[in-house]
Amino acid sequence: MVSGTKKKNNRGLSPSPLTIHMLCAHAAGRCQFVGCNKILFTDAITWEDFNNTNIAHIVASSPNGPRGDAVRSHKLSQSLDNLMLMCMDHHKLIDTYPEKYTEEILIEMKQKHEQEILNLCEGMNMESSEIFMFTSPIKGEISVNVNFVQAVQAIRPRKKAESTHGISINVEAASDYQSQFYWSEVKKQLQTKFNCLVKSALSIQPNLHFSVFPIAPIPLIAELGNLMGDKIRIDIYQKSRVPDTWKWQSDVVTNSFNVERRINQVGSRVAIILSLTAEIALERVTNVFDADVIYIIRAERTGVDCILSEADLSGFWHKYQEACDEIRNTYSEIEEICVFPAIPVSAAFELGRRYMPGVYPKLKIYEDNNGFFETLTIGG
Repeated sequence: MVSGTKKKNNRGLSPSPLTIHMLCAHAAGRCQFVGCNKILFTDAITWEDFNNTNIAHIVASSPNGPRGDAVRSHKLSQSLDNLMLMCMDHHKLIDTYPEKYTEEILIEMKQKHEQEILNLCEGMNMESSEIFMFTSPIKGEISVNVNFVQAVQAIRPRKKAESTHGISINVEAASDYQSQFYWSEVKKQLQTKFNCLVKSALSIQPNLHFSVFPIAPIPLIAELGNLMGDKIRIDIYQKSRVPDTWKWQSDVVTNSFNVERRINQVGSRVAIILSLTAEIALERVTNVFDADVIYIIRAERTGVDCILSEADLSGFWHKYQEACDEIRNTYSEIEEICVFPAIPVSAAFELGRRYMPGVYPKLKIYEDNNGFFETLTIGG
């Protein structure tokens, strides 16, 4: 049949050769039925070159066909947006069960397939980044995991995944969450696994870039940040519940942070309260640590969405650094600062990553579990 002419059975015009070529290009020569991805220009058994393509209409070319429409069938018959590249089996399947494979479902299949091809092609010359997934049970009890596919999606389009599996570290201990033994054990596990997996990777590729995806108690994420330091090339990500993604939700500044200093009494016992995801009452801190001076860093907008962008994270870090610099210059004799955090994972990671040994006092990190208690110490 010559393109541009009507077929029998009241079918619309055939798509032009150019339209078919464009469809094959957009589909990368593969079946667009979700989960199939079959190569359509090679025989699956002999591996000989073979044209096994089927051009499927989403809205049938004939008003009487599968998903046909009295007006739109002829109008869309030649449209690239109405065509899908399919293998013979799936072309037959969607036309046999049009009530199941509706127009909306097929459009979604087509768009997802073509977007994935576009992402892969655009990422061919993108820098690679190793997906680094770090997990530890929340409160020592609630198991968590990082979805590798979501992590890969989060780094696009700026970077592409270095490997098909990434690096995964999980640490946990079978003891009381509030005991020093628990924190000593998980810290030791983290250091051991970090040396084995991350440092060994860097020994082979010293310039390797990492995209870090952590779900763990805040003190452990801070410890991970400290292990990685600011010399390794890193992007940090944090999980969003709504929408369900690891992608940063904004590209611009969406929040601001301020620092307040409160002097309770004469002395040099210093605490830092980080009230970002929630407000921390002063008495909850003074109940466990008799602070002489308390620095409070607050977010203008508190809550789980207090940091929505890398620009927000940078804003927090600079305010935190200002507080640390003032403490160092004002209380030069102190050896440690007690930190009481209510912060998202990205801020926790930066807390450890940006720590400067020999410049700042060591950081004693507290955790909240129906009251604050001491966990890990960074530095010293």
